[in-house]
Amino acid sequence: MAGFTGPVGLPEGYRTERPALADIEAILELVHASEQVYLGYPDFERREVMDALTGTGDSWLVRDGDGRLMGWGQLYPSGWFCDAYARPGEGPSVQRVLMELLLNRVAERAGRSVVAKAGALVTEEQYIGVLAGLGFEFDHLQARMTRPLAGDEQPPGPVPGHTIRAMRAEELPACGEVLRAAFGDQHDYAATPSLVPAECLVAETETGALAGVLLSSAPSDNTGEGWVKWLGVHPDHRRRGLAAALLATAVAANARLGRKALGLGVDTSSPTKAFTLYERLGFTVAYQANIYRRTVDGSMIGT
Repeated sequence: MAGFTGPVGLPEGYRTERPALADIEAILELVHASEQVYLGYPDFERREVMDALTGTGDSWLVRDGDGRLMGWGQLYPSGWFCDAYARPGEGPSVQRVLMELLLNRVAERAGRSVVAKAGALVTEEQYIGVLAGLGFEFDHLQARMTRPLAGDEQPPGPVPGHTIRAMRAEELPACGEVLRAAFGDQHDYAATPSLVPAECLVAETETGALAGVLLSSAPSDNTGEGWVKWLGVHPDHRRRGLAAALLATAVAANARLGRKALGLGVDTSSPTKAFTLYERLGFTVAYQANIYRRTVDGSMIGT
């Protein structure tokens, strides 16, 4: 992606710019610098930057007058979720300008009223202030959870009337329908970057309908931790133990692959009690982040 946009609202000499693949390492360094300050360790991975620059989302950079990278913002490809990072020590204008660009892109792409979301660690007080100034309100607390694997984990017993099995590649669109019903949104789950179809699971009824879905993405390049990207059960098939069976099957599969841990993210206030289920299955909280939301109309947003 090439080209420039105007440096509206930025310090003198700063500019916004479209990223290129040559910027991957600089972007990763910037994000890690931010995480080191606000999280205590680097968590973002090179593959995630690559996905952001090559997928169907969108992205901008902010550089200072010397060309040094000072900010990066991305719109995720599988939903209206925005991220804006600034180099530690920068004032709020970098993240504000990036978020304005991202929200305007949401408006352009959606063409209708949609809910955009953004996340911030509780330690990111300046960023939280930026989000509040742009009309975002607190939505929920998201937990990043992990489960250590001993290597001898076994798959669960059968669920009456259902079969837990590997997803077939051609079922991915149908899996998206199940997840949209489960979460009550219109996300394009099939567009999720780095999905690993061979590690995705479905819960199938005796009539052949898909009742539940677990989509896995690529394991961590740094730690080898497996990752459950999406886990949902259709509302018509809840209270049957399908979510537990899907996740326990994934736990056993990741152990069989020699991985030392399995991770996922969850809304701690989900009415499905998913957080409690995950704790029961051995997952613990690595860290938490606030998720914020605001409505974006299908037109350009004023500042």
